[in-house]
Amino acid sequence: MVFWRSRSSELWVGAGAVLVGIYFLVPRGSAQSVIYDVIGIGSSFAIAYGAFVHRPSRRAPWLLFAAGNVCSAIADVIFNVLVDPPVPSVADWFYLSAYPLIAAGLLLLLFAAGGHRRLAALGDAAILTFAFMLVQWVFVLDRIVDGPGSTIERAVTAAYPVMDVILLAGFVGFFVSAAWRTPSFFMLVGSVALLLLADEVYGVGPTSYRSGDWIDAGWLLSYVLWAGAALHPSMRELSQPTRRPAGRHRISTSRIVLLTAALLTSPAVLLIQHLRGIAVSIPAVVAASAVISVVVVLRLLGILRALERIRARERSARADAEQAQRLLAAQNERLLEADRMKDEFVALISHDLRTPLTSIMGYVELALDDGLDEDLDSERRSYLEVVARSSQRLLRLVDDLLFVARLQSGRLELASTVLDLNELVLQTAQEARGRADAKDLELVVETDSAAVPVAADRGRIFQLLDNLVSNAIKFTPDGGRVEIKVSQDGQAVLEICDTGMGFEEDEAARVFERFYRTDSAVERQVPGTGLGLFIAHAITEAHRGRISAHPREGGGAVFRVELPLAESTA
Repeated sequence: MVFWRSRSSELWVGAGAVLVGIYFLVPRGSAQSVIYDVIGIGSSFAIAYGAFVHRPSRRAPWLLFAAGNVCSAIADVIFNVLVDPPVPSVADWFYLSAYPLIAAGLLLLLFAAGGHRRLAALGDAAILTFAFMLVQWVFVLDRIVDGPGSTIERAVTAAYPVMDVILLAGFVGFFVSAAWRTPSFFMLVGSVALLLLADEVYGVGPTSYRSGDWIDAGWLLSYVLWAGAALHPSMRELSQPTRRPAGRHRISTSRIVLLTAALLTSPAVLLIQHLRGIAVSIPAVVAASAVISVVVVLRLLGILRALERIRARERSARADAEQAQRLLAAQNERLLEADRMKDEFVALISHDLRTPLTSIMGYVELALDDGLDEDLDSERRSYLEVVARSSQRLLRLVDDLLFVARLQSGRLELASTVLDLNELVLQTAQEARGRADAKDLELVVETDSAAVPVAADRGRIFQLLDNLVSNAIKFTPDGGRVEIKVSQDGQAVLEICDTGMGFEEDEAARVFERFYRTDSAVERQVPGTGLGLFIAHAITEAHRGRISAHPREGGGAVFRVELPLAESTA
């Protein structure tokens, strides 16, 4: 049962196509009539079955389709039983009843999906409908109205092309306004198109038609596709309100072709009738052309109004964007001014802190002088030593803040001379050895066998080396190892490796940011401001060099500094 529900549409269309083929293979007569009636009545019940099985939100349109197809099927049975019945007959009333029912179903689907709100699409549908009315009148209705037969006979005969116009109006409104592209939609469109095509072929030459002609294929396949559309699960989507997706606002090529053909209908009809030597009903052509022209003008007016609304929104959006840009520029200026004032404040405070701090350190040094400490016991001496160390730390922090403020204001000046990087590294390691011994660290220095000359500011390079070595010692636990290596490979290369806590790969690019501290440093509460590596990076770039960092295999970190060699040996 589940398989039948999911595949019922494909099975029905396949079986219907086979039956249509058999219809044309069997001889004309009762066998053909039976097959024709089976397809018509079976399709009608299949439409109703699909409406109840798939449970669309609106069943009424599909039940109207089923009723319309039932009326047509009953008319086919009567036509086959009576064999060329008179006009009018009971078959005519059933045939003519089918068209309004089908058109009403199409319009209900149009309203269910919200297509009636798309005024532009409805305008296009009106243009096509009036163009079709003109063709119907000139090539079909005019001949019937002025033809032989009684009034009632001509009225019934003329009702068929009129019903085709009604059906086309519902069909075009449904097709042009639809935003769906589902299998059920395509089968429904194909069914209505085949029905109209077969009716038009029959209307042009009704006297030449015989049961079993190829024109029957249009009506039979219309039955089959209509039932296939109702049996497909996507038929539920045709009853749901839809919105026009983004990107569907442009008029498609197919719609442009249809509208162009509709606009050219009047001159084409006049030309065809002139070539055939047949008089044309001028009032009909004028009326249809006038209506089409009015609708086209209204359509153009709607397009122009839409363009004006778009331009108004664009102007408003542009004005808002310009206002936002002005506000953003003003805010950026305020932020830059605040940042400048902040740097000046930091520089001022740091400078003012340095003077009393230097005084404190001087008096502490005097108090700890060996010739003046006869009255100091060991406890007081330890207090003063703590003050001395804390003052050194505070002085270093103040110097870092001053350096950052000077760097931010663009006042970093370098006094470059030719220096040997080996000598600077050895001196830095000598000064740091006491701190390394205090933590029982193995401090290893590997210098190049030859001199490594660099053109650099001696004080800043010492600051760079001290920051990197101090950083390695601070983040390496007791008993670890710190290595300092100097080499040259077209440039001076300095590498500092440690076995400390290190950092993650994704943190490597951020360790040189101002005030940045790694997650491991924060978690282990290692003291620091996050300025040391930032200063090292600034000094390296000021010397036209490059500094990088990456985690060390096995734990720890590796910092690599590359400086250009002095020009005398480059």
